[in-house]
Amino acid sequence: MKLSKDIYVFIEQRDGIIQNVSYELLGEANSLAEDIGQKVVGIILGSEIEVMAKNLIMYGADEVIVVDHPILKEYMTESYTKAMTELIKSNEPEIVLFGATSIGRDLGPRISARIRTGLTADCTSLCIDPKNKGLHMTRPAFGGNLMAVIKCENHRPQMATIRPGVMQAMEKDENRKGIVRNVAIDFSNIGNEVEILEIIKKNKKVTDIAKSKYIVGGGRGVGNTKNFEMLNKLASTLGGEVAGSRAAVEAGWIDADRQVGQTGKNVKPDLYIACGISGAIQHVAGMENSGMIIAINKNETAPIFDVADLGVVGDITTIIPPLIEAIKKAKAEGMDYIAPSSLKYMGMENILFNKKDGIAYLTINRPRFLNALNRKTLLEIGAVVDLLENDESTLVVIVRGAGGRAFVAGADISKMQDMNVEEGEEISTLAQTVFSKLKKLPQVVIGAINGYALGGGNELAMACDIRIASSRAKFGQPEVKLGLIPGFGGTQRLQRIVGQGYSKELIFTGEMISAEEAYRIGLVNRVVPPEALNRVVNDLALKIISNGSKAVKLAKKSINEGGNVDLESGLAIENRDWTNCFTNEESKEGMKAFVEKRKANFKDFK
Repeated sequence: MKLSKDIYVFIEQRDGIIQNVSYELLGEANSLAEDIGQKVVGIILGSEIEVMAKNLIMYGADEVIVVDHPILKEYMTESYTKAMTELIKSNEPEIVLFGATSIGRDLGPRISARIRTGLTADCTSLCIDPKNKGLHMTRPAFGGNLMAVIKCENHRPQMATIRPGVMQAMEKDENRKGIVRNVAIDFSNIGNEVEILEIIKKNKKVTDIAKSKYIVGGGRGVGNTKNFEMLNKLASTLGGEVAGSRAAVEAGWIDADRQVGQTGKNVKPDLYIACGISGAIQHVAGMENSGMIIAINKNETAPIFDVADLGVVGDITTIIPPLIEAIKKAKAEGMDYIAPSSLKYMGMENILFNKKDGIAYLTINRPRFLNALNRKTLLEIGAVVDLLENDESTLVVIVRGAGGRAFVAGADISKMQDMNVEEGEEISTLAQTVFSKLKKLPQVVIGAINGYALGGGNELAMACDIRIASSRAKFGQPEVKLGLIPGFGGTQRLQRIVGQGYSKELIFTGEMISAEEAYRIGLVNRVVPPEALNRVVNDLALKIISNGSKAVKLAKKSINEGGNVDLESGLAIENRDWTNCFTNEESKEGMKAFVEKRKANFKDFK
């Protein structure tokens, strides 16, 4: 019996059109395949569909298996099940993925029963166990009140259906190479118990909110149908769509096909405005991967604020009308328009920046380009760093990447390939300066690394004080593969973190390493499941904030300055900063609380 290998993706096509969920699954399969060192194989069934195979390779398939037969023209359970079952039995893949669509939900369970393996339905996250290389499949359980991680340890293949809109498709690469293989299946023993007499297409035009770049979502807090009309106006002004939570659908304020959440649709717009939505896990699971989330809610403790990039506490009826007018005016007058009081916020083209309760969030926001760094992005990061340098109210800075595939996948090579010597020197100097200033910030900087951290991305991560990585993250300095060397600080910072031996190996080979390997060599502090990354990073930030802020800042200053000098000089720096602790009331409160056996109250000194 041969060993299981490769990740198979069932490619769903209807009327000769490949469904978006298939592209999303190919993107996810690529990420998983790197962790187990296997190929991604797409399986497409139908009639006269071979022409679609090349497109699948451009979107991430290393190999495409085509089963072309008249009986497969329209989806029928028995013929599709037979074809997929034979292919799986003959090739013995390690993993098989289906979209959680009406077809995938019908097909997946029948195949799993015939080949006697498990199937995890409606997954929202997949990752590879770094220890045994098994697949961890995460899905909502107990009505969505918790997330269950399911493993299939004793049977192969490991099978799952994944909801549309959850995963991220790869960018189309027309230069990508792959193999197309035609396979014949004998359908002669399939009976005629079921026969398609006629196919009647639905005439009802349904807007797919999952394709919208801007979504205004409403929940129970909207209150009534009249207020939902206000949300419609806001969505229309933005050029987007209106959506709702389950509570809004059940109240009859919005149609069910516009519901976002575990029992609705998953969406990933560039902007999601949550109005009157409490933030129950069932709804958040359907929109948490949005590029930017703005929450408007009267309840300042609403859970939605925990996932929002910007939170507004207030009544939507007083906030949204002037917001609509401001958007209209901005459209009419151009981007030079400044709304009243907007100078206290910062909006940029390539990053998102907001602050909440002593924590600042800096998000690299170019997910279509895997958050690659260009000159404009570096300048915007530098502008935020300059703003934070004298910000006494911010105690922790969290740096992260938008989208699900990359923290920062490197520098934007497409913008650099035509650079001359002077321009190359300028971009290197700019990046080194910005990252050095980030490293020297008085606040603790935490890198939340949710995907690729390559080249400039790894150099940005190394400028953070603490690095928490998703188990799906990848690290590396691949510049030598392009005939370059790291130029944003990598040759210097990497050796100071992992030592010269490891740094030379990573830089000279240009190879990527897994999050687990990065943890082993000390490049990251911790590795957590993808779905836990934001929670773990925020919990860490809150633990830091609960301590004496002046002490934390002095400790960071002492570590940073002492790390660049000999031991004796470093001890003198430590002595200086230790002594400075006694010049503020914060240390007196801390020591007094210890003696009195109570928790110190540092809030009055922040």
